[in-house]
Amino acid sequence: MAAALVLLTLLAFSNSFSTGFALDNHMLLPGNTRIESATWANIGLIVHHTYWWPNGESGLYRPLTTFSYLFNYAVLGNGTHPAGYHWINFFLHAANVLLVFALVFRLMNGALPMAFIVAMVWGVHPVLTESVTNIVGRADLLAGFAVLSGFLWYLKSAETAGWRRGAALAGLAFATAVGVFSKESAVVLPAAIVLYESAFGKRWRKMLAGCLAAGVPAGLMLWQRAMVLSSSMPAEYPFVDNPIAGAGFWVGRLTAIKVLARYLWLAIWPMRLSADYSYSQIPLVHGSPEDWVCCLGIAAAVILTLILWSRSRLAFFFIALAFLNLLPASNLLFSIGTIMAERLLYLPLVGLVAAAVILMAAAAERLHLPGAALPICAAVIVTGFSVRTWIRNRDWMDDKTMAMASLKTSPLSFNVHRLAAAVLLEFDPSHRDIDGAMAEADRSVGILAPLPDELDLPGPWNLAAVCHRDQGDSLPPGDARPQYEEAVRLALRSIAVDEASRAAYDRRHGMKSPVPASAADPYRTLASAYLHLGRTPDALAAAEKATTIDPSNIGGYEEVARADLAQNRAEEAAIALAEGMIVTGDRGLLAKLLELYQGGLDSQGCAVKSSRHGPTLNPSCAIVQKDMCEAARRIGRADLRRQFACPNR
Repeated sequence: MAAALVLLTLLAFSNSFSTGFALDNHMLLPGNTRIESATWANIGLIVHHTYWWPNGESGLYRPLTTFSYLFNYAVLGNGTHPAGYHWINFFLHAANVLLVFALVFRLMNGALPMAFIVAMVWGVHPVLTESVTNIVGRADLLAGFAVLSGFLWYLKSAETAGWRRGAALAGLAFATAVGVFSKESAVVLPAAIVLYESAFGKRWRKMLAGCLAAGVPAGLMLWQRAMVLSSSMPAEYPFVDNPIAGAGFWVGRLTAIKVLARYLWLAIWPMRLSADYSYSQIPLVHGSPEDWVCCLGIAAAVILTLILWSRSRLAFFFIALAFLNLLPASNLLFSIGTIMAERLLYLPLVGLVAAAVILMAAAAERLHLPGAALPICAAVIVTGFSVRTWIRNRDWMDDKTMAMASLKTSPLSFNVHRLAAAVLLEFDPSHRDIDGAMAEADRSVGILAPLPDELDLPGPWNLAAVCHRDQGDSLPPGDARPQYEEAVRLALRSIAVDEASRAAYDRRHGMKSPVPASAADPYRTLASAYLHLGRTPDALAAAEKATTIDPSNIGGYEEVARADLAQNRAEEAAIALAEGMIVTGDRGLLAKLLELYQGGLDSQGCAVKSSRHGPTLNPSCAIVQKDMCEAARRIGRADLRRQFACPNR
């Protein structure tokens, strides 16, 4: 049985091992310097910082999940090759399939066929691809493993005595620790124990012992998480990622209920799957027919669950367990970072599938159907789900495949159109499809346009500005001006949104937050567009602002140099390139500086000399010494001023 479960699960996910890094994987895996080597320094960074650090703050603390990435990257040597990460994900999921089988088998008093059907239907369900095929869904896999195994350890402890009971409680504590330090939602394990005993056992003393064993590691995680968050910037969730966060109480709760109905529908009919439900794919509740249908559907589900208390206590337990596991991420108690995500169904789906199988078996018995009816029905469902899972796996190949798939299933999401525009630019360096990228970027900001600046995001506006600027670059000079003017308008909107959203954040938290490096992006775009429009003073001001905000990015120095050259200030351009070269160490800037000197700026012909690494600067040349001294003065590098024997000023 176990081998059959693993084999069938492997068949459904067999093409997942060839998929790459998509969406959030880029920042959490190949872009995460903490996992590149197994050093004490990196271990400290993982333990003492949040999950997304240093790429942002989200209020998430998942050190064990990050350690698992380090295990892949540095210990197994998978590095930037995704196959190894996928295999670890599959092994975790396969283990969870077996745990589901064991749990259902135990709760159904040894009903082997029923346990097999539940485990198999759940194991190949297409919704689970966002947790299994998506590498960073590993947090859900680890939390699922912990909750399932921990609950089994509790059942063992409640049925034994002496040292065996102590060992089982120790296993429960260890499983809880693994879960809560992998994903916060695993804190539901003590509540699951209370639910079980309330529904079946009423073994209150044993329940208290189990809750204590699970509660201690959960409390330790919450304490450590509070310590880490207290030293981090306050985390906030953008309105556009989760509009519930910015809605009134009742509108927010009713919208969360509507989302619960969507989850139920995906559990039944997982044909339209999406990795993104951002604004405005799921509108806030406003009394539409869809709102009424969803709310009535949830009301019917609640009534059915209450009826099952007296008709089928086990089905009641599984449905209640599903809701309990989804509750921390449901937006009912508090807002989270997303309005909806399919990965959040990973563990709740166990309860929904188990309850559905129980009800199907009861219906077959009531209708006096042949004994083979349920296995045949289950085989059809498993086959259909497996095919859908296999097809869905291909969408996770890379950002482009995911963007194209999401355009069909989440056409109202600003983020899907933003992603489509970004990948069309990235995968087409020659910009042969700049029209397509620009159209997607315009659709993205068109969705965002009605929002006030403080609820908006600056990134999509700058991306649209980049697309219009690049479109202008591809047109004859006489036709390009409107595109550059639109690029200016969009870049200015990006700047306004960034300033307004940061000001609102500072007001809410009573602080002055640092300007992020990303705030320089629209200034660089603005400088380029201004330069094409002949507004060189404005271009220079924007480029200098970009270098002030983000001195580590070479683009700002390049734009400063271009603006200086447009005003026939070649030596100022050389100083700007020298500044950038000193700050960033980029050899591309050195090449541009050498080209500038050789292009006529160096009248004595001594600025460039040969070296074993190729042409380089000659510090003995008067103009080089002069420009490097000025560059060092502007960036405050006294050591370089001494090195170049700069005169005191």
